[in-house]
Amino acid sequence: MSRGRSEFQHTPLWAAVASVVAELKASGELRIETADDYVIDHICRELVAKRVVTEAAAALTPGR
Repeated sequence: MSRGRSEFQHTPLWAAVASVVAELKASGELRIETADDYVIDHICRELVAKRVVTEAAAALTPGR
């Protein structure tokens, strides 16, 4: 399923989640069998929906 570009793609939240996903994949603790961007977008959406991140974390990085 393709959703297109994520609204979170150029945010600090995306950067943090992408970094954690990359670390877990590199260490072999996580295997993703779909597009990484899809998984990262889903995690970002859930964290925002559950209000566990600040508004600043989900805001676009300046210049984007």
